[in-house]
Formats: sequence, structure tokens, C-alpha cells
Amino acid sequence: MKKIKLSLAFITLVFGLCLITSCTSSKETNDDKGAKDEEKSIAQVLAKQFEDEIKKSQNLDDVANAIAKNEILEIKLDVAKMSKDDYISGFKTEIKDFKGAVVIRPIISSIPFIAYIFETENASEFAKDLKENADLRWNICTTADDLEVSTIDNYVFIVMAPKSFDEE
Repeated sequence: MKKIKLSLAFITLVFGLCLITSCTSSKETNDDKGAKDEEKSIAQVLAKQFEDEIKKSQNLDDVANAIAKNEILEIKLDVAKMSKDDYISGFKTEIKDFKGAVVIRPIISSIPFIAYIFETENASEFAKDLKENADLRWNICTTADDLEVSTIDNYVFIVMAPKSFDEE
């Protein structure tokens, strides 16, 4: 009887160690993936998503809504179409030379985040102008930390974002 109890205890111990090792290995793999994502800034992650989304659909609203749902964005966002007559915040000069535009912006305006998707004739030149005229301090109370600009075909994505949404 003693041998059976010892055998059962040994089997339970080995089985338990296997489970712990398996769970730890799985967690480390997930943590490594998370670390790679954390190495990228919010703006870089969103620029990459723009590149992926615009290849699937050239509908600016669909692309903007997909970006606004990214879980890296820990804030509530509004997506809206922009016209050439609208004031486009975040720049030192007026931005007018585009066919269509969509803005992705926080519902609470004191958060230093704003992103635009533009459709234009000359995306590379337009992107260059946007980058040169971007004002990371467009928001009176706060300043964005990062700026990313990405172009695909006739589409330009620009985002100004904080390093994180954690309160300091």
C-alpha cells in the first residue's frame, strides 16, 4: 500500500511539474511577442496598420474605423470626414491640397493624439509637406511625443501620438 501511495504521489508531482513547465513556456512566448509590440511606438503600430488596411480597402472611412478600434489605443475616438473647408488641426499651415480626408481624434480633446488619412494626387510630396508643417504642440495643454507619416499609392497617413496613454 505504501508503494502505491508513493507511486501516485510521484506521478502527481511529475504531472504537476509538466503542467507548470508547459504554462511557463507558453507565457514566455506570449510575453516575447508583447515585448516586440511594446518596442514599437503607438504611432508606428498605427502606421503599419494603415499600410495593411489601405491595401485591403481604399474606403477612407473603413480604414479609419479599423485603426480607431486598435487595442493599443486606450481612449475613445471619433472618426469623421474632413472637407477642404474644415480646419485641420495639428499643422502650422492650412492643409488644402487633397481629394478626401478622414480624421481620427479623441473625444476628450486634451489628449495629444490625432491622425489623418488623406487621398491626394501626389502622396509623397503631400506627405513631405505634412511632415514639415506638423506641430506636435497643436494642443494647447499637451504635446504629442511621436510623429509618423506613411504613404501607399495616393494615400497618406499621419499620426501624432503620445508614447503611451498611461497617466504620469
